[in-house]
Amino acid sequence: MDVVCELIGKIGTKPATRKAQVKHTPLVDFLTWLIAKAGNRTIRKNMHSICKDIDYIERFDLTDSPFEDYEFFPMGIPGYDGYTKCFEQSMLNHAAEMLVISPFLDKNILKQMVSCSPGAKKTLITRHDSVTKEAIKLFNDGVYTPKEVLTDKVEKDVVVDLHEKVYFIRRYDGNSSYNHLYLGSTNATMNGFGRNVEFLLHLKFVPYKFSYEKCRSELINDSKECMFEQVISVPEEDGGKEDVTNELMLRQAISAILQAQVRFNDGSYTITIQCQTNRMPSEPVFLYPLGCDGKEQVLADGLIFKDMPLDSLTEFYTIRIRDLRRLIKIHTEGMPTDERDKAIFRSFINTKGKFINYLAFMLTDEVEQYILESQQLEKELANDKTSSLEQQISTSLYEDMVKMAYKDPDRIASIRQIVEKADETVIPDHFMEMYKTFENVLKQIKRL
Repeated sequence: MDVVCELIGKIGTKPATRKAQVKHTPLVDFLTWLIAKAGNRTIRKNMHSICKDIDYIERFDLTDSPFEDYEFFPMGIPGYDGYTKCFEQSMLNHAAEMLVISPFLDKNILKQMVSCSPGAKKTLITRHDSVTKEAIKLFNDGVYTPKEVLTDKVEKDVVVDLHEKVYFIRRYDGNSSYNHLYLGSTNATMNGFGRNVEFLLHLKFVPYKFSYEKCRSELINDSKECMFEQVISVPEEDGGKEDVTNELMLRQAISAILQAQVRFNDGSYTITIQCQTNRMPSEPVFLYPLGCDGKEQVLADGLIFKDMPLDSLTEFYTIRIRDLRRLIKIHTEGMPTDERDKAIFRSFINTKGKFINYLAFMLTDEVEQYILESQQLEKELANDKTSSLEQQISTSLYEDMVKMAYKDPDRIASIRQIVEKADETVIPDHFMEMYKTFENVLKQIKRL
């Protein structure tokens, strides 16, 4: 479960007033920071265009909505302190009733929230794994989690999870009170407000338009459609001491691992694990490369995994003691990275149909249309209509390549890397002739 919000602003013919630009500066600054993180040139170009457009927006439209004002709160980027400006100065400023929806929690953040007007009602909605006894005590109007299984119109039993971050807060100022909604990506944790790069949109309700009771009743009620159930208590954990002991021994074993070494002998690969024997725990610890459960062995210095396929070579391992497992990364020497990546690619792209599908996915900007077309292609290929489809596939792929050559030439150029990884048997007939033509045209365009 997540939340989506859309704001629409009319782009004017002249720059917005200084007041409007200042109001929208946090949004522009956040997008500008993101631009530097985008690897795709087209995405960067589009984001620059959005930032320019925002400077021509006088106000985002709140007509026909229950809100009268808005505010943007980026955090974790230079110049923006989410904990101080958003959490302390805005959210907790004269706060009273609250309804908090957050998958992950931090007891210090929760304590600060409930300490505002302690007598005011506070409700928490979170994941099952995040509920603690302390959280149940703190929130006087209940702690709720998604029902483990919901009834859906399409599927009878649907397992759900919580991802949305929403904060409904009633703030009072003298004799008046105002309701506020904060939604975005920030969990109710110190990392969320104080360290991570996150973003919250603050929406201020029109007076008397909404209330804590109304907000809560829309989410938590007695109807069959209600998605949440109250958590009254947290079961006592069995074997707590044993779990702690296992965790400590597992960490001890992890610290004893020095490195891994990959070697190629007689047509196959072996992985040797090097450890400091004197640092190993007394209990046996088991290890196996990720995805190779059948190769599990007792961890020891000089442990060897034999006959490893090239596409199964990895730096990631599952380490286990009794029923406790962790995924770890071991520094590895001698890893044939390029050859392994090519082998992994070929293990997935092993037919002409999959090769065409992969290229089509690379060249599409409409994922839904791609999925529908690929499903239809798989059905027709399964019905052994390949001969009748060859011309249709070539034409469709050619059209997609022409469109992308105009919109994003770099994506066409990147096909060369795919071709070099793929096995010759999966590349459709005459495809390379067509692709070389594109490469020559792109070279000529660059010269111009």
